[in-house]
Amino acid sequence: MVTVKKVYHNDKWRIGLFFGFDEDLKQRARTIGAVWSRTLRCWHLDYNAENYRKIKEVFPDHEVVKTTDDTLPAPAPGSTISHDTAPIVEAPGLNALPRPEVGEHKVEKPEPAGAKAVFLFTAGKYWVVKVPYQEPVCKALKATKGVYWNSTHKAYMVYRHFASKTKVEAILGQPGLLPAEFTEEETTQHPQGEIVVEAFSLEKKRMMVKLPNHPVLVQHVKRLAGSRYSKDNQCYLLPASPSTMENLAAFSRNFGMTLTNRLPEKYLNNRYAPNLKQVKLENALENLQRMTPQQGQTYVDALTDTMLAMNMSHNTIKNYGNAMLTFLRSNNFRNPAEISQAEVVRHLAGLMKQGLSPSTGNMLVNSLQFYYRNVLHLNRFEIELPRPKKEQKLPAVLTEAECISLFAQISNPKHTMMIMLAYGSGIRVGELVTLTWADILFAEHKIHIKGGKGKKDRMVMLPWSLMAGLEAYRSLTQSEKYVFEGQYKGEPYSESSVRQIMKRAVIASGLEKKATPHTLRHSFATHLLEAGTDLRFIQALLGHSSIKTTTIYTHLTPKGTERITSPLDRIAGELNANINLPRNYKK
Repeated sequence: MVTVKKVYHNDKWRIGLFFGFDEDLKQRARTIGAVWSRTLRCWHLDYNAENYRKIKEVFPDHEVVKTTDDTLPAPAPGSTISHDTAPIVEAPGLNALPRPEVGEHKVEKPEPAGAKAVFLFTAGKYWVVKVPYQEPVCKALKATKGVYWNSTHKAYMVYRHFASKTKVEAILGQPGLLPAEFTEEETTQHPQGEIVVEAFSLEKKRMMVKLPNHPVLVQHVKRLAGSRYSKDNQCYLLPASPSTMENLAAFSRNFGMTLTNRLPEKYLNNRYAPNLKQVKLENALENLQRMTPQQGQTYVDALTDTMLAMNMSHNTIKNYGNAMLTFLRSNNFRNPAEISQAEVVRHLAGLMKQGLSPSTGNMLVNSLQFYYRNVLHLNRFEIELPRPKKEQKLPAVLTEAECISLFAQISNPKHTMMIMLAYGSGIRVGELVTLTWADILFAEHKIHIKGGKGKKDRMVMLPWSLMAGLEAYRSLTQSEKYVFEGQYKGEPYSESSVRQIMKRAVIASGLEKKATPHTLRHSFATHLLEAGTDLRFIQALLGHSSIKTTTIYTHLTPKGTERITSPLDRIAGELNANINLPRNYKK
């Protein structure tokens, strides 16, 4: 059910659409041009009859929250009547929407006394629960294993486990609140039906995979590289490669199901194996398309088409696209060619005023410059747009003793090899997970990093201490392509899993520093500098375009500064005895 309310946002009346976590409702809201407000926690449109007509068409079962005061505030004397001030006769239901009190940004509805938690629905491995705010209850829930707070949808996600159900219901004092549908039962109970694989007529590189409605099985298939769901065909589209079929066969064996192969002869081909670059680009483009309303589609498509033609990375497409989408939303999706330079500067100033980080501000400047320069061919914006001043922050670095303590906490040999290689070679986590055996040059004791940041290749060191371990690991795993293969055959390890390994090791070692896999890269550079390695060599190993980026490590190493004496220490022995110093002062 969608609740429709009248809200006041950004100095204008809006129509607010309130509903819980529902992907279908989100997509329908985007089709009519609704925009998400993080402040009001709702989707909203301009307050007019045309938008209310669209809401009635898209959400026929909506509910309008009425109020005793069904009139709009009268316009100020001498002001013009507009859609923000005039009542809308064509949409009588719209005038029943509540309005906030004067001077308020929004009205928070207080929780009624004795309000109880409500189970909303099941989402994959989680139950979604809405809990009225009570500080001790909420703190206890967040401290419970298997429970986390979803800030986007203002609800708690509870892992579907018997222990989680028991603890959450005890904290809330509502036994029987959550259904007895546990993930363990789904894992042990075989789903009914079969996995059917058929040819996809529209694209030979893909095949249609039809599954029974079993959450755990669906989650496995969704995680395969290149997996995409087709609403038209009511099935998943997967790359038509032998490795993908092997993974599906493994799923069918694990679940005790039958795999029915209806593909023509020689339909599967190794050339159709999922390409990592292609998969990441497709995901970035699909996410942008999903977030972009219809009125902004033309401008975002022009931006992404230009970036694809210029062979830019998926990260750049994602970051530039999101920044451009933010800019378009704040300008009501006006044509960027009609927006003046003064309006662009005002937009940047407004974001900085809201506390936006300089890095995000510079990303927005970069995206706007790219759009105006390469899409609209207006080079003047490259010079005239101001840049937020960056904050010079020093990265966290582990000492050699802390690195030893960290490695000792990892028991899995594969995980140990990954973390030690990240530190020993100084490569980025994205470069680590995409390493192939062809990149490991054992005879030369080097690693060939292909297509690193900025699409640059470079050579880095292969630590001698890992040579024997890597060769033994290769003979045990027998992976054909990737050094660190993921959960599914022929696919690389995920970056998020590496971060989780690092996070658990940091907690187990008792380190108070916030360390990530990238911290190992900073530690690698700092320890090399402390050992006397020339800064230019460190720059080449890290793959920095500018020596200025590498010089930050000179601020982290104490080797050069520990021999410098403060001028106060040099004159302390000659200070006049009349100068008051603490009694226990010693030269």
